[in-house]
Amino acid sequence: MKKVLVIGGTRFVGRNLIEQMLPLAEYDITLFNRGQTNPHLFPEVKRILGDRDTGDLHKAAQQDWDCIIDISGYYPNPIEDFLKLLKGKVGRYIYVSTTGVYQVYDYEVEIEYDKLPGFMKEDFSKCTYSEADKTDKNQGTYVKRKTACEDVILNQDWLDAIILRPGYIIGPYDRSDRLYHWLYKVKNQETFIIPNEGKNLLSYTDVFDFSRMVIQAIDLKNNYQTYNATSYEASLRELVQTAATHLNKVLQLVNASPAFIETLIINEWAQFPLWVNGNYFTVDNSRLQKDFNFTFSTVDETISRLIDYHNNLKWGDIRERDTYVAKTSMTVEREDELLKLLEAAF
Repeated sequence: MKKVLVIGGTRFVGRNLIEQMLPLAEYDITLFNRGQTNPHLFPEVKRILGDRDTGDLHKAAQQDWDCIIDISGYYPNPIEDFLKLLKGKVGRYIYVSTTGVYQVYDYEVEIEYDKLPGFMKEDFSKCTYSEADKTDKNQGTYVKRKTACEDVILNQDWLDAIILRPGYIIGPYDRSDRLYHWLYKVKNQETFIIPNEGKNLLSYTDVFDFSRMVIQAIDLKNNYQTYNATSYEASLRELVQTAATHLNKVLQLVNASPAFIETLIINEWAQFPLWVNGNYFTVDNSRLQKDFNFTFSTVDETISRLIDYHNNLKWGDIRERDTYVAKTSMTVEREDELLKLLEAAF
């Protein structure tokens, strides 16, 4: 039986991972976290309580581990300190990163997005960062800090590490509400705006797939150190229409062109979650497909699971949820105003 330490494990990605790992007899799992998020979950699993960002990870370094799965590493300095204590005590270190480490996400770099082909491979240029970025607490430096975390891990020549870079992760327990924003519209509105005909692509990672990727990575042989860990590319229209099919809805999708959106200074991604004007936030996962052995979920399977999940939760009103999307996405009232403008234009 392999001793596996999971850092995090009770919110979204980690919760799905532990649910898939528990039935597998070959893993002796220990969770390291603060015990603040869903502390009632997984009472049968051993725990080490602590805050990784205050030096408490030294508690985990007092044991030997066959594998450490680091889900919640957002700052490079605590990771570097932890790795100094782990030398000779860990078999494999799996770090959950993000495709956001690629330079197309770096807001400080001037990029001609319309000239980017998309489908970036693992050797695509990464974000740059300063010393100040490494400890900055603002969301704006998230991808820079994740890049710095990767570099700390990759610079340990003694460490057997695998870095998984998921795209936008979707599935049960996702509290971001970015996809739920659109599923809720399909459930409750017959007519709504879709940007640029909903045709732009993003790379998505089904959280069930990602759990299987992490589990396979524990014992993966002849591997690379970095993988684009995505399931598929999908357009917003495909996600919405698939949801409509499962919910037996007939939709009237009203197109808002990029020019219309720009004229009215509507923020992509914030007011239209999961939409950017281009296909440049896509990655190539052929390396992962070659080395990992399982069948990826389809868009239909992902949406079907999510419809079942939200049916069980009774489709809570998105406007009443304490999430970034609830606070920044377009209100129904504002959308009605824009629908009138669009109708008048044609």
